Amino acid sequence: MTNVGDAAAAALRHPIAKGWLVHCVTASGAICGMLGIIAVSDKQPREAVLWLAVAMVLDGIDGPAARAWKVCDHVPRIDGYTLDLIVDFVTCIVIPVIFLHQFNMLPDGASLYIGAFVLFMSALWMSRTDQMTHDHWFNGFPCEWNMVVPTFYLLHLNPWVTTFACVALALTQLTNWKFVHPMQVRRFRPLTVSVTVIWLTTVLWVTAVSPHHERASALGTALLIACPLYIIGIGVWRTIGHGAVEAAVDEARLTTA
Repeated sequence: MTNVGDAAAAALRHPIAKGWLVHCVTASGAICGMLGIIAVSDKQPREAVLWLAVAMVLDGIDGPAARAWKVCDHVPRIDGYTLDLIVDFVTCIVIPVIFLHQFNMLPDGASLYIGAFVLFMSALWMSRTDQMTHDHWFNGFPCEWNMVVPTFYLLHLNPWVTTFACVALALTQLTNWKFVHPMQVRRFRPLTVSVTVIWLTTVLWVTAVSPHHERASALGTALLIACPLYIIGIGVWRTIGHGAVEAAVDEARLTTA
């Protein structure tokens, strides 16, 4: 029995087995997407936010694991990048847009048009060949509607404020305005990861304690505002601040090396 168990454990440690495990974790995000769509259709915002959060956690762990285990070399039959984009389009874009419409977060009569614009621009961003810079910042808003929309919902924003924010973010998607990748950008990484975790935790906490869409506590509201402001702030630093100068120097050094 021990020999069988040891053999099974050794098989699971095989690079090919670990590669398939990572791909299965990524693909399971599609199941979260299905459950999220059902929750939104049933007008269950808490369940929808939960499934979006689970999908976000899966999306956060599969990338580092894939790079650490060199999944693309050991399971080349599956393109992990394409698989990730497919799942992300559902969980990060489609469900949040339906969420906007279903829970009346946009002005009456304009919901479908604004949602269509967000989908249109997000589809174009997903197809960009220059999504990331050499130092792993995103060019344009990286379709993180799965965090933005629940935040707007929990803050009870005026529909026109929500509209302005959604349109403004969508318009950046064909620009080179920078947004941080929490895991891949080395600068500020510990702080950025901490802020992202706090943001996600706050969204789940406020969702759990506000079952009837009651207003969040002062602390919850402060965190829901502060965390996105940090992301925007370092984006400004990297796009037009000193970070842009540093990046230009680094890129020139790489080009001449």
